[in-house]
Amino acid sequence: MKIIIADASPLYRQGIELVLAQSGVTMDALIAEDFSELERISQGLNDTCMIIVDARLPGFYSLDALAALRSYSDTRILMLTDNKDIAMMRKALLKGVNGVVAKTAPLDELGDAIREVLEGGTWRYLDRVSMDQWSAQKTRLGYALCRLSNQENNVLNLVRCGLRNKQIADRMDLTEHTVKTHMSNILRKLEVENRTQLVVALQKIEISPAQHL
Repeated sequence: MKIIIADASPLYRQGIELVLAQSGVTMDALIAEDFSELERISQGLNDTCMIIVDARLPGFYSLDALAALRSYSDTRILMLTDNKDIAMMRKALLKGVNGVVAKTAPLDELGDAIREVLEGGTWRYLDRVSMDQWSAQKTRLGYALCRLSNQENNVLNLVRCGLRNKQIADRMDLTEHTVKTHMSNILRKLEVENRTQLVVALQKIEISPAQHL
């Protein structure tokens, strides 16, 4: 079996090759540094292969395009991502991706994910998360997010996108004073002290404000 490592980072590709060696996986490794090269290599294969692909691979524009690679051969796909949004993971699996693993995962977890997908299974990055801890964090912040008004949710979404108060005011056609008031309400309801803590809290529990509109 051949394996295609599709990642623009030479260092990370070396890490994957190390994991493959430590996991006892023996196969010919091919390298793709962008999505067009991945497509070219996939089209040239007629036998079973596995693709390990970075979700931020240059030229990678849609899950449909990734799933289409399976039509070229008997292909298993493991996607590496730093986006731990549950909706994204589910969409990837529905589109035919066989596994999704966090790019920051420890090497032993990456090895487990590779073996699971190779053996015909499905890998979700939450398989290795403490579900009790994750659920508790999500529930607490989830309840707090439900207390936000529609306008506060809209402000929160723009904060998550990196916009400052003046930019939010311009985008929402509000005064900057009104935006500051909304921000104060958001911080109070979510029990955080400042904007930085707000963004960090949302990222830690893998929640996107857009899910709560």
